[in-house]
Amino acid sequence: MSDIDLTIRDMQQDEDFAAWFAELLQMEESRGSGFHLDDRYLVLSNEIGDWIGGLRYTLRGGVATLLELGVASNARHQGHGHRLLAAFEARALEHGSHLAEFWTDNDGSEALLAALGWRVVLRRPGYIGRLAWTLMEKPLGELETTAEMATPLP
Repeated sequence: MSDIDLTIRDMQQDEDFAAWFAELLQMEESRGSGFHLDDRYLVLSNEIGDWIGGLRYTLRGGVATLLELGVASNARHQGHGHRLLAAFEARALEHGSHLAEFWTDNDGSEALLAALGWRVVLRRPGYIGRLAWTLMEKPLGELETTAEMATPLP
């Protein structure tokens, strides 16, 4: 096959390619050459099934990465974010994760996470969108020892 016969183009997550690529990565993982990355979702709904919040996360090699957390504006300040975060940590533990992590550019979420046992690992000025971002992490389960954990920034 020559370069003339090849095409590179953008694909959407929900197209057939996503399933094919996920299968390819799982085969590679089974050979010991990587860790498959799956988007997972937790959804918070009310008594009639309306969605009021949720979060998206990934699991990879024992690390649970919180990607996004959101609560509908009319349902905020009722502890729903805390509920979702606790559920995320519980699910991560159920799936064998030893560490949770989250990148944020929001000082408010940084303070909330710190109050819940998360710690700052790294600050990156001028990162995504040229904003300052903070990487936070929280050890999960009984595997946490001082020698295994990254040193937090002052």
